[in-house]
Amino acid sequence: MTEHSENSQSCCGRGGKRPGCGRKPGVKTRPVRLPEWLLDALEEVGDPRKSIVKACMEQYGIQRPANKDRHE
Repeated sequence: MTEHSENSQSCCGRGGKRPGCGRKPGVKTRPVRLPEWLLDALEEVGDPRKSIVKACMEQYGIQRPANKDRHE
């Protein structure tokens, strides 16, 4: 093998799977697309994520489970 190909294999090289990269185990997301105008308006108020959570809790009476982290 050439010196370049040996270095590429011992290092991460370009593209593909790399150790320590990517989504951490156990983190699940369920993305929802919101209209751009709504995101812009929520950003003016503060953190859009917190605003959405607060609004859903107030509008629908949804309560955060006691065993869940506040940042989820």
